[in-house]
This record gives sequence, structure tokens and C-alpha cells, in this order.
Amino acid sequence: MSILYNKGLLKWLVLLALLLLIVSFVSFWFGRPSFSEAGVVLKLDGPSQVSVGDEVTYKLTIGNDSRVDLNEIRIKFSYPDDSVVIKDGSVVSDLSQKFEIDKLSPGQKNEMEFKAFLVGDRGNIKTTKAELNFKAGDLRTQFEKETSISTTITSLPVSLTLVAPPNAAPGQAVNYILDYRNESGSDIADLLFEFDYPDGFAFQKGIPSPSRGNSSWTVPVLKKNAGGRINIQGALTGREGEAKKISVVLKRKIADRYVNYEKAEVATDVANPLLGVDMLVNDSTAYSAFPGDDLNYTVKYSNASNFNLIGLNLVVKLDGQMYDLSSLDTKGGYYDSSNGTILWNASTVPDFANLPTNKKGEVLFRIKLKNEVFSGISGSNNLFVQTTATLSTPNVPSGVGGDEISAQNSLTTKITTQPTFRQLIYHNDPAFSSSGPLPPEVGKDTSFTIHWQLTNPGNDMNSVRLTGVLPPGVTWENATGVTVGQPEVTFNPDTSEVVWNLGVLPRGIGVVGDKYEASFRVRIKPSSNQKGTVITLIKNSKLTATDSFTKQNIILPLGDMTTDDLTDRPSEGTVK
Repeated sequence: MSILYNKGLLKWLVLLALLLLIVSFVSFWFGRPSFSEAGVVLKLDGPSQVSVGDEVTYKLTIGNDSRVDLNEIRIKFSYPDDSVVIKDGSVVSDLSQKFEIDKLSPGQKNEMEFKAFLVGDRGNIKTTKAELNFKAGDLRTQFEKETSISTTITSLPVSLTLVAPPNAAPGQAVNYILDYRNESGSDIADLLFEFDYPDGFAFQKGIPSPSRGNSSWTVPVLKKNAGGRINIQGALTGREGEAKKISVVLKRKIADRYVNYEKAEVATDVANPLLGVDMLVNDSTAYSAFPGDDLNYTVKYSNASNFNLIGLNLVVKLDGQMYDLSSLDTKGGYYDSSNGTILWNASTVPDFANLPTNKKGEVLFRIKLKNEVFSGISGSNNLFVQTTATLSTPNVPSGVGGDEISAQNSLTTKITTQPTFRQLIYHNDPAFSSSGPLPPEVGKDTSFTIHWQLTNPGNDMNSVRLTGVLPPGVTWENATGVTVGQPEVTFNPDTSEVVWNLGVLPRGIGVVGDKYEASFRVRIKPSSNQKGTVITLIKNSKLTATDSFTKQNIILPLGDMTTDDLTDRPSEGTVK
């Protein structure tokens, strides 16, 4: 009996264990999260190869193969760089588009198409990208997916061959040549070539002549298998080692507007110059001047070529209204007032008749700056003067291209202009009623109004701060006034310092507009030991600022002022 009971119990225990195992498996299988990112479809289709200028169609598919709703769906589609996207007949500047979908239920999908013209050169790989951001079911997590597709430009309907010299000396003449040919199977209409010249390039001539300006050529019809050439001539300047890029964009008329179609670019390296010219003013290339300064210029010249160069001319152009031309000393050069230039040639500088290889030399000249900044100058621009030196010869050695060899250098001298800081004291001030006797009397209160006035004929000033100290026995009355829009004057009783923090003092204040002014009231009560003396009302007044253009620090100190220094009643300040 006991054995049968034990067998029965064992049987039930085995069955119970199997049941628990089945329950655990079912709980694990069906109780696990019902969402997987793998069930969200983000697919981007498009061509792998195109010809430049082709209109390409991209198809974006978003599908929900999961078991839950997708919510708060945000899509960002990014076109390839330099694409031309036309919407409602106009070119769209933003090469990305954003969309939102409230919900995508299980089994649903959404398809979108995007069209663009691809621009570039043969072999360029253009990448298109789609980004998806969404929530799933009741989950709070924000999910992200992205996909991309690459398209290679394999052919060009119009072949572009842009040629530039691999290197050129500064100031040397250069030729840019563009050859183009229609390699498509049909005529192409309404083409426009637009060149982007490098910094330092001076356009001289185009063959054929430009259609407009000096950088645009139109071709109404380019026949099948036909071609043409554009030749551009000019001079190139720059620092040795610089890569000067010229680019051309071929545009085609689409939807009544020229849009980019093809692009080509090439670079010319600036080589060691054949001629060298440098300038110093007061032995510096970064001298900051003040009105009235003497400017002593040094123009250094050199022949860095392997040739003897003959018949050179050095021309220095003076630009700037602050030059005092009546003080100009050219040291033998000829000043032409009609164009503001100084000329030195072989008659004044013997080196210029025949400048040997590696020969160096210098010429000097001197000029003063005007003592004052006049209203016609102030308030309009930052103050500076500029000199531009050009050393050149039309005698080009054999084997050197161009019609002229030249070198050019410019030097800008910034001018710091100090503001004017005036301190005035009144007993009978128009803004404040007079109070107390004058001359001051022992044991009696007398009030005074101190004015700070500012004018600024030159550059903007930053971090502008005016301060002064009230000596012992001088009391701050907490009565102030300032120009409309300016911060109030404050007083620090711990340091006895009066402070006017202006921050910025614009150029031209007090010259082309009203001056800035602050006023504040102080009081004295002379003691018996001050009888027969004058009392100092404010001391150590000063203005500190930074010239925003030259970055120079400005400090303008003022002397102490007493009861004898009143503007309205001078020399009446001796205490009775």
C-alpha cells in the first residue's frame, strides 16, 4: 500500500513539473515584448549610375511589419550635395525635406518620391540619405533608423576641359582656357558658363568677349558633336605657396531659370615671385597710429629671378583722408596729385635701370597724419590709411610668359582716435537748483553738480568706463542724470568711487551727433580747519576704453578739481 501511494505521488509530481515547464515556456514566448525594430522597413531606391544633369527619381518606402502601431513618425530626406531641386517651378535652396506621419498601423506602408538633377563631374559619387525617427506602441523609447544610396556620375553630356598654368609668379599674366563639347546625342539649348575667379585675379580680356560682366558666357544652342573655347587673360597675385582655384559652372535653363548642370575646377600654385616688394611704416608692418603721427615708410624691393631685370618702375598709391599731403616728403619720387601716387624710376633709383639677380634695395618717404578727425570722416568708417606699392617692368625676359612682370604689396595702418573727456562743475546747474552759500562757509552745506562729457570722433570704443573718487568730506547726494538711453551713474560707498559704465561708445558721438553726458550731485560742509582753503570735490577722474578697430587700450586721466574750478563761478571757492 505504501509502495502504491509513493508511485502515485511521484506520478503527480512529474505531471506538475511538466505543467509548470509548459506555463513558463508560454509565458516566456507570449509574454516577451511584442515590438522589434527589425519589423520597421526603411528602404531607399534610386539609380546607381547617371549622366550629369539627369533628373533622378528616388523612391523612399516606410513600412510597418511589426505588431504595434508606429507613432510620431518623423522623416528627413537629404539630397546629394550640389543637387538642383525644383518645386513649383522654382529652385529650392534647402537640400533636405522633412515630413511627419501621425501613425503607421501594422501592415501599412508609405511611399514617397523625390526628384533632383545631379550636378558634378565624371566619377563623382553622390550620396542620398533618409533618416527615420518614431515611437512604437506604448513604449516611451524614441527609435531611429537611417539608410542611404550612392549614385555615380559616369558620363557628361557636355565635356568640360579647364586648363590653367600649374604655377605662376605673383603679378604674372595667366591664361585660363575652357574647351567644351556636346557629347550627347542631340542639340542642347540655353547654356550658360559662369566662372568663379580666385582672389587676386585681375581680369583683362576674354576671347570671345563675355556676354555680361567679365565672368559669364551664354551659348544659345550647342549642336550635337559641336564644341567651343573660352580664353580668359588676366594677372594673378598672391602669397608664395597659395593654391589659387578657378572654377566654372555650366548652367542649363530649366523652368525659366538657369540651374547648375556641370562643374569643373583647377588650381594654379603661386610660385616664388620674380620680383619682391615689401613695406614697413615706422619699422613695423602692424603699426597703430594716432592723429598727428609722423609716418616714415620703407619700401623694400628685390629681384628673386634668374634674370637681370631692366626698366623698372615703383608706384606707391596713398589712400586715406587722414593723410596730410602738405607734409609729404617723397625723397626724390614724383608725386602725382591727380591719382595720389608716388613714382620712382631709373632717373631717381639707379637700380631700376638694371636690377641684377638677388639684388635688394629700398626707397623711403615720409608723411604726417592730420591732427584732427574731421566730421566728414568720423562716424562713417573705421579710421585707417593704406599704401599700395607696385613694382613692375614691361621688359619680360625670354621664356617668361606675359606682357609684364610685377609685384604688389599693400600696408594698412590703423588709426586710434582718443575720445574727449571733459569734467565740468557748476554751483548753479540748470538741471539742479542751487543750494548753499558760495564761497563755501564753515559749518554750512553747499552742493555742486559735476558733469562728465564725452565726444568720440573716431573708431567705436568698447569697455568704456569713467571713474572718479570723492575725497573725505565730500558727500554723494544720490541725484544723477544721463543722456537718454545711457546707463545711470553709480556710487560705491566702500571705495568712494563714482562709476559710469558705458560699455560701447559709438564712433562720431559729439561730432555728427549729440555728445554723451552724465551729471551727479555732491555736497560739502567745510570744517573750521578748512577755512581759507579750497576744497577738492573730485580726484583721480579717468576714462578707460579699448579701441574696437586697433585693439589699443585707451586711458585718459584728468586732474583733480576743487571749489575754485567752477565753470559758472570760477575762483570763488575759498572757504570763509
